[in-house]
Amino acid sequence: MNDMQRTTCALLAILPTAFGQTRSLTLREALDLSGGRDPQQLSDSLGAEAASLQESQLKASWMPSVTVQGSYNRVSEVDGSGVVIPFPAAMGGPKTVEISPQIPDQWGLVARVDQQVWEGGRTAHLAAAARLDARASRASRSRSGRDLSLRVSAAYWNLAAARATLESAKRALERADSQAVLSIAAYRQGTAPEQDTLQARLRERQIELSVEQAAAARDNFRQSLCVSAGLPADQDLSPSDPLVPLATVPAGAVSEPPEVEQARLQSESAAEQSGASRAALWPVVAASAEYDLMDPNPRVVPSHDKFDGTWRVGATATWNLWRGGADDLSIRRSALLARQARLRQVAVSDAASLEVARRETDWKLARRRREIATANLPLARRDLELARLRADAGTGLRLDAIDRAAALAQAESDLASAVAQENIAATRLQVARGQDPTWN
Repeated sequence: MNDMQRTTCALLAILPTAFGQTRSLTLREALDLSGGRDPQQLSDSLGAEAASLQESQLKASWMPSVTVQGSYNRVSEVDGSGVVIPFPAAMGGPKTVEISPQIPDQWGLVARVDQQVWEGGRTAHLAAAARLDARASRASRSRSGRDLSLRVSAAYWNLAAARATLESAKRALERADSQAVLSIAAYRQGTAPEQDTLQARLRERQIELSVEQAAAARDNFRQSLCVSAGLPADQDLSPSDPLVPLATVPAGAVSEPPEVEQARLQSESAAEQSGASRAALWPVVAASAEYDLMDPNPRVVPSHDKFDGTWRVGATATWNLWRGGADDLSIRRSALLARQARLRQVAVSDAASLEVARRETDWKLARRRREIATANLPLARRDLELARLRADAGTGLRLDAIDRAAALAQAESDLASAVAQENIAATRLQVARGQDPTWN
């Protein structure tokens, strides 16, 4: 989804709030809304861009450096100096040649080209490290995106389960209220003791409390979904996807999770940084060419008040033989950082493998819990039906019917929660395996 589509979705999500309406939202729409608002993903994108720019900057350092310098100086006036040269009489005899004439206005133009020839491979190591850092930032963005998808989907399914629980609690309250009314009628007719009436009202108040708790849980999950999707916290959302189990998690080989890829790239980058530190021990060789156009030109003797052009080419080699041990300390430090990065890579890889095994166990347990909750639901419905028949026939208590209504609401709530938790567990397993979450 591009930026224009995300903006359109955001506007469509905000408009119902302005008119006090409930916004129906699919899981895909919630994920699309959250995609361009996650600060961590934006930060990772900026980090990748900065690392790419650093790589380009390092590569550009091998391009020729061209500089042009112009100057003008007004110097104080001094008496010119000269020397007497004993020319033969045929050449005019001895005469004075002025070496430093009076030239108060001095002009200069210098053009210079410098080219780095060799520096021990330090720039190549640093460019490789920057390239690896950019890839690590992109891997971090991928990890942040999957984590965000997990947060949004968890909030979405929890909200759907909370809504289903609230509806079940309301139905249980209606059933309890009808049984309480019948219990009061029986008491007035003298066929039921007053205690049954009081107990019926007490059970009804307990179910009423469960309705309030379910409503509070729904509001909490709604606000969590709003925050995860980048919507206002007071936005009234309603999940439109049916609360059913997702398709079976696709099997297959586990791909490299983004966090493992990031740790591996950071380890390789640290190794390149170590190589750059070792390359600092080698000399730096550079070539240069310069053209000077000056008035007066100090390389022309005797000096005279006009522009003269001269040039020069050369090469320089700079070798830092001793800097108080700073280079050795830098090499040792970078080697330790490289080793630390390798150990962190191993730790992250081991943790990822353990996470996959744990998420597989959680998913299997959540699926089994949903299967049991599904099997319990028709039993709870039949139990309520029988309790109501017995109460209507006078062979059972109205309290039993109220209790069975609460038990049915609990069974419906357990099933909704089990489906939501199975979907969340499936998403977590896909993320742990390094796969993109799928919603069918």
